[in-house]
Amino acid sequence: MGRRCFCVLWKNLGDYAMKKTLAAAAVALAGAAGAANAADMYAGGMKDVAFVPPPLWTGLYIGAHVGGAWADLQTTDRFDIFGEANPRFTDSVSGVIGGGQIGYNWQANQVFNGFVFGVEADFGGVGFSRNHHPFNNVFFNDNQDGGFYADVTGRLGYAAGPALFYFKGGWAWFDSDRKLDVGPGVFVACPIGCSVSTGGLSGWTVGGGIEYKFAPNWSGKVEYRHFDFGNFNEVLTPAFDSRFDRNLTADAVTVGVNYFVGSVYTPLPPMK
Repeated sequence: MGRRCFCVLWKNLGDYAMKKTLAAAAVALAGAAGAANAADMYAGGMKDVAFVPPPLWTGLYIGAHVGGAWADLQTTDRFDIFGEANPRFTDSVSGVIGGGQIGYNWQANQVFNGFVFGVEADFGGVGFSRNHHPFNNVFFNDNQDGGFYADVTGRLGYAAGPALFYFKGGWAWFDSDRKLDVGPGVFVACPIGCSVSTGGLSGWTVGGGIEYKFAPNWSGKVEYRHFDFGNFNEVLTPAFDSRFDRNLTADAVTVGVNYFVGSVYTPLPPMK
């Protein structure tokens, strides 16, 4: 009888200890969950979350530019009709260049963070003029004037805050007045003189520059461009071999300003 009572008492004590252990574990788990929730609630607010500002350079823009340009027009008397020892001459001219531009930028802010991709069209006029007598021949006249130019280029740049460093390149067009003429009586085939002139030339351009945003919607830039309009030829008269091979290249340095159309992100002071 006594042994049975002892066994019952031991079993009751064991059940009581297990219940107390389970209850303590439940209380501990509930406390840990509450502490975790409290930590999430009071660890920090939205101001502590990393803020990625919208890109500064994305958007449509229009602007204007002005500067200086210089060009070299190289000419070769292919069949040496004037009998010169060196049938080549070069016209070097310089003048003012000016016009406008329109373009669109897209600034990457994730995978290619900081890189800016864009397309731009430039258009305007070049003012220079040269008229001389090649080979010191007073009967042979070469005239080169400025004219209208345009280009369409792709742009690739890297933005360092309000500064943008970029390269550009693409198609270019130049429409100017270039004329070769020979006075009357110089050639039998040209009793009243011969002349030839060409108009527009298609080529390519490449360059680069630095652009800086001095206001949310405004930027200023300094840019260099090189133009190459390739080789072309002009024939004074088809009556005899009077072909002149020519090549035109040009360079320009300009300053400009752009206005960004639409709303543009304005940096805010850091939250305290």
